[in-house]
Amino acid sequence: MAETALSDDAADKAAGEVSSEDSSPVVAQEADGEAVAEEEPEEVPENKIIMKHDPEKPCDRKQDTYSYEKSWYDESQIVVNSALCEPAVWFDNFFADDRVFAEGRPGTYVRWRNEFIQDQRDGFEYKMGLSFSLELPGLQRRARITFENDEDQELRDITPGSSEDSPNNLGLQVDVKENVRSKFNVSLNLSPRLRLRYRYTYPATEDITLRFTQELERDSGINGARSLFDFEKLFKENVLLRSSTQAKFSDEYDGTNWVQAFVLFHRLNQKTSLSYESSVTGVTQPDDSITNYRLGVRFRKNFHREWLFYEIAPEVTWPLLIDETADNPEVVRHSNWLLFFRLEVHFGNTSRKSYRDYFH
Repeated sequence: MAETALSDDAADKAAGEVSSEDSSPVVAQEADGEAVAEEEPEEVPENKIIMKHDPEKPCDRKQDTYSYEKSWYDESQIVVNSALCEPAVWFDNFFADDRVFAEGRPGTYVRWRNEFIQDQRDGFEYKMGLSFSLELPGLQRRARITFENDEDQELRDITPGSSEDSPNNLGLQVDVKENVRSKFNVSLNLSPRLRLRYRYTYPATEDITLRFTQELERDSGINGARSLFDFEKLFKENVLLRSSTQAKFSDEYDGTNWVQAFVLFHRLNQKTSLSYESSVTGVTQPDDSITNYRLGVRFRKNFHREWLFYEIAPEVTWPLLIDETADNPEVVRHSNWLLFFRLEVHFGNTSRKSYRDYFH
């Protein structure tokens, strides 16, 4: 999921005040006395935070300025931002000296999700999820402390029958090698799980991008692998088609578990997007079969503050289920509808995670 906001240049321009009483152009006098109309001042962006960074106090958010009047929940968000920054500073100082503050700020990025689900078969359910990443510039920006789900969140959201979450784990991720097109990293968490990930991105044309991701892992003594291929086609500046093909292999089961998904992203404006989603899951063993289909629509909006988002996502799935009401229980396919609402709160001090235009 990507984030939404104005560019850094716009943030710099937002630091100045604009008078709402006089919207007429400012008139200046040239050397020869002739009156010349100057450009009208730009409007201060709505709900914008202009961050001020002090190298001596990298976690201090009191110097930030705002284009709006702060409320109690803004103060709460500031307190959490500062509290989450402190562990990153401590850890970074443990491996580096004070020069780190002149080279880069320890960054935190946290996503807090509240999910409300009304399922035709399972009824109402509430889920809360927290994931974070602490960036450590003292380690040349190659290492991050993470607390997150093992799965690909973006793909999990559109995969049918993925309501069962795997638990989040605390871990360390190190970027071993990275260039413009490829990236290789190693992560280790407390489950314990060791994962190697390689990703290669190839811009085939100006509007077509190909991306391949390969993962190898050993989790609690079980070996596994995941291969993911993404095809992206940009039709207009605000319409993007993505095809994702995933295959999973594991010692836990025979054959392959696979996913095929198609998503059409439509950016309505800088803060709002729609996605039209379809996906199918299947297995190759013990029988080659399709286990579920899904059709859905997702509306996502950045609202009120640049760190607040919500999503509404109705969907219909057609899973394979065991019909226990029959005299001889058999596997049948039934439709199932679901209404999903997510409230998402972002916290962060890192400049590398900025809110920008997004598709999803």
